Amino acid sequence: MIASLDTGAGVYAWTTVEGITGNILIDPEGVIARPCTAAGDPLGDTLLDKRVGNVQNPDPDPGVRTAFLKIAAVLFMEKERQGRLPDAVTRTYW
Repeated sequence: MIASLDTGAGVYAWTTVEGITGNILIDPEGVIARPCTAAGDPLGDTLLDKRVGNVQNPDPDPGVRTAFLKIAAVLFMEKERQGRLPDAVTRTYW
């Protein structure tokens, strides 16, 4: 995780075994996830709000959409488990 200087939020880079890569921004409260650039600038309108369990404006590419959901879920689960967002998640199996 790196901190986004503009928002104070966490930015994580991710890669799937299928070779899909991206970055995800988690807001400072740890409840909103968005695809973003490495600098933390949001990309598109996709948004996952953990409080309502709803994805708004999902990416039309099913591979990217699924990867985003998995990465967000792992980060939110680690926040629940650790009481804070993790510094890094090195491997997850689904």
